Amino acid sequence: MCLISRRRAAAGAIAAVALLAAACGSSKSRTTPGSGTTGASIATKPPRQKCGSSGCAVVRTVRSLPPTTVFYGASCSGIHGSWFFNTVAGGGRETLRPSYHLQWSFAGSSTSARPSALTIDVPPTKSTAVTMTLSNGTMKLKGVRKPNTAVTATGTLTVKLSGSASSPSLTFTETGLSGAQHQLGLVSPFSAGGHPLVVPIQHVKSLAGC
Repeated sequence: MCLISRRRAAAGAIAAVALLAAACGSSKSRTTPGSGTTGASIATKPPRQKCGSSGCAVVRTVRSLPPTTVFYGASCSGIHGSWFFNTVAGGGRETLRPSYHLQWSFAGSSTSARPSALTIDVPPTKSTAVTMTLSNGTMKLKGVRKPNTAVTATGTLTVKLSGSASSPSLTFTETGLSGAQHQLGLVSPFSAGGHPLVVPIQHVKSLAGC
């Protein structure tokens, strides 16, 4: 039964990410807080242009943190371009299952950025409710957990290009939130086990939505 539950959770997470990716490819332009910053600016809409001569860049992987979490993101203009990045966590009704829809841009030759979130959704459980926002790399968390836990915290999330030219990766580093997350029973996909999240980047010649 446990194996079946885990498979169902993973399948549900994968389906959710597929829907999010489709929405990214067809959504209208939206203003994102923090756009207009210098250096690594924040994208205001999902990338829609065709893959360039260098192809598109895409990340897609499934990790068991736990819970089982699906990661999917892409840039239609290659590594140095506008990115979207979705994460969806699986699990039962009494498990906090955060999902994130992030955007950023590696402007010019920049290799680091401070992402913003179009949405961060954490369905409440019977005992816990959590809300989070992310704007230009600043993440704010507020939550309550029965019987008497109430926390607020502010931290940061950054994303960097790492690895080599032939084997690039995205590295996400989250700081300042681990204590509050622990009190609420929330597992962050960006700092599970206290380590940055590293996801490999693939090069593709064509990509739906680009």
